[in-house]
Amino acid sequence: MNNLIISIVSDTGPLISLEKLENGYQFIRQFYEQMFVPKIVIEELYQGQFSNWSDYQKFYNVGDCLTIIEEKLSILPILDALDAGEQQAIQLAYNRQLPLLIEEEKGRKIAQELGLKFSGIAGQILKAYRQNLITAEDGTKKLGELLKAGRIGKKMYYELIKQINLSSQAKF
Repeated sequence: MNNLIISIVSDTGPLISLEKLENGYQFIRQFYEQMFVPKIVIEELYQGQFSNWSDYQKFYNVGDCLTIIEEKLSILPILDALDAGEQQAIQLAYNRQLPLLIEEEKGRKIAQELGLKFSGIAGQILKAYRQNLITAEDGTKKLGELLKAGRIGKKMYYELIKQINLSSQAKF
C-alpha cells in the first residue's frame, strides 16, 4: 500500500460480513488505514454477542482498525426511512465525502442518490483479487465463506466467481 491514508466509513452490515471471513478485519486493512464508524454502529455490532466493545475487539482481533465517531450528525431528510446506524453511516460518509461500506439495498440506493461511492465486502473481495492482493483461490474461498454465512445470495456468489474466473483467464 502507498503512504496515503485511505479512509472509508462503514455501516453495520459489512462489519458483520467481516466477522464471517477468516481474518476479516486484517483482510480489509489491505485497503483502508482508517475506517470511520459511528458509535451507534459499534453498539449495533457488539450487542447480542458481547457485553461490551472491548470484548468484541479482542474476539475479532479488530485492533485499531475502526475509529469510532461520536459526533452528533444532522441527518438529511432523505435518510428518514433507514435505521439509525445506516442514517449515521451514510451521513458521515456524505459529510466527509468518503466512500462507504454498506450492504443493505435501501441504504445503497440512497447512497447512490447522494453521489457516494459504496461497496459491500463481496465487492472488496473482488477488488482485492483484481489488485493481486489475493489469489483466485483465496477470493473464491472468501466468497464461499460469505455465502455459507448467508451474507450474500447464490446469484451474487456465482456472478462474482464468474468475474474472478474471467479475470484469471485474462491474466494468462
